[in-house]
Amino acid sequence: MLLVFSGFSLLWTLFCFWQKYRSPKLIFKQTNTYFLLVKSALLAIGLSAFYTLPVIFEAGLTKIDSMFQGYYNYEVHFVSLYQLFISNFWGDGPSVWGTEDGMPFMVGYLHWIIPSAVILYTVYLIIKRHKISKLTKTNILIFSLATLATFMSHARSIFMWKSLTPIQKVQFPWRFLNLSIFFYSISAALSIYIVFKHIKSKKLKKSLYILIISSLLIVNLRYFKPITSGPLTDEQKFSGLAWQNQTTSGIYDYLPKTARIAALSKANFVVDDIIPPASAQIYGAKKGTDWLFFNTNVYSPTSITIAQLYFPNFKIYDFGKAVDFQIEPELGRMVLNLNPGNHQIYIKLTNTPIRTISNIISLLTWTSLSFYLFKSYVQSRSKKH
Repeated sequence: MLLVFSGFSLLWTLFCFWQKYRSPKLIFKQTNTYFLLVKSALLAIGLSAFYTLPVIFEAGLTKIDSMFQGYYNYEVHFVSLYQLFISNFWGDGPSVWGTEDGMPFMVGYLHWIIPSAVILYTVYLIIKRHKISKLTKTNILIFSLATLATFMSHARSIFMWKSLTPIQKVQFPWRFLNLSIFFYSISAALSIYIVFKHIKSKKLKKSLYILIISSLLIVNLRYFKPITSGPLTDEQKFSGLAWQNQTTSGIYDYLPKTARIAALSKANFVVDDIIPPASAQIYGAKKGTDWLFFNTNVYSPTSITIAQLYFPNFKIYDFGKAVDFQIEPELGRMVLNLNPGNHQIYIKLTNTPIRTISNIISLLTWTSLSFYLFKSYVQSRSKKH
């Protein structure tokens, strides 16, 4: 979503600068404003660093390329003009190749018809050399952004997708419809407001408001009902095949590169396999979000497969001492070879340097922001008294 919003945010910022200063020379002189914008950006990065920095620097450790291949390739998920502006189809199915999608991609009739009509009239006024207000100029920009976002979801924009390779990470072109609908909604509201400013009759305004809101509800009323529904208790959802599907389903971009394939069945609790069978007794097994623990009595040289995929930096300890382990090539699980005797095994996912740095950055940013908000609150309270 950052990729989707960033370019449009930049266009909006440039427009705001131009609206206020009207001169490139004056715009370049606004160093304080630039400083505040950079500070805002750094604040956003700092708050989310614990997540975003590992994603950027450690994404190569997973099969993330699968997000952009086959079904997930952006070239097969463009939307047709009919789906965007004419179709009133509503569904909860998937996006598929071609135009037989099971999900809707319409931007909404009134959302594009109302601003389109007002913008066409605005263009007519400009051609006739009539002066237009700042609000009207803002509406033109917002409508243009909506149109650009919609264009990015259509196949005619493929040259932009191929030229601006980072946006391919958006994966599905129809994700730009988040912006289309957002901007068209604002433009529709602004268009109505601009038109109503020229209507003096309060009764007429009230009647038009009722007409527009009623039309909006009538056109979209059927979308307020679930497409399908049925009885499903929590017990049914969290047991049997439904629960198995939830615990085993996944997509390959979360799969570490150390695994060749994804698991097809549910993992056992802590320990998946013992070879040879019955050569070890497992007891006291427990696990948390990033650790596993068990005790074992080993009767002969034994290979124990842990029910955990390896990811850097997993470490395994036997009575507190780090021990070596292997990674089996099929599912990428950790395998521990133990000699006869008693063992107390603790498996822990430790931070890599980038994860540690990211956590520190986020902690410091959140602390600074909390302190700033608290200080602002105290200052505002003291001014009142």
